[in-house]
Amino acid sequence: MPNSVRTFADDEHVWREGDRAFHCAIVMSGFLVGQKIVGGRNQILSVHVPGDMPDLHMLHLLHMDHDLCSAGPSTIAFVPHTFLNHLLVDSPTLTHAFWRKTLVDAAICRQAVANLGSRDALARVAHFFCELAARLEVVGLLHEDQFRLPFTQQNLADVCGLSTVHINRTVQELRRCGLIEWKAGVVTLFHRDELACVADFTPEYLHLSEGKRPEIHPLPVDAF
Repeated sequence: MPNSVRTFADDEHVWREGDRAFHCAIVMSGFLVGQKIVGGRNQILSVHVPGDMPDLHMLHLLHMDHDLCSAGPSTIAFVPHTFLNHLLVDSPTLTHAFWRKTLVDAAICRQAVANLGSRDALARVAHFFCELAARLEVVGLLHEDQFRLPFTQQNLADVCGLSTVHINRTVQELRRCGLIEWKAGVVTLFHRDELACVADFTPEYLHLSEGKRPEIHPLPVDAF
């Protein structure tokens, strides 16, 4: 695909709310976050890992409705909308893949709403680490239950809807329980099953092993 590649520094904007995009971003390395200022406070709405296309919806919408920022350094490839739109006309398989990706993003968003609305602080933070580990494992970025995470405690607070003081206490509690270590930008999960139990985490909503396109058989003539 025709593309241009850019590197972004920590907290540098890829798109701002209100921007009109003419390219789709593909995360090549690092992390992007979708975020929005609500009542004077930043709320991280989504976290995007390598392989994600966080602005795929902009193929059909005119303007960004939130900011897209780099969390730590990142490398992003930009592919023109015009190329993608022409490609999708000729490729039902790719159209299916993009549509599926959009549906999975919506499922992750629904889980985030449930996380913020119904889980306590310990479960929220544990759930974030469980989900990120599962997503990074698929793209080969989880090694012996370790992964790099260039987040600050403020970033984690913005994901989980908590204060930095509360985040600090919660992370310390997970450490005391022997479930995680977060040091020098590396997260280690010691007992993933126990951590998942604390988080009430089940990975089904990520649909990690259901990517095969279903076969479509034509209906018989007398069905119409």
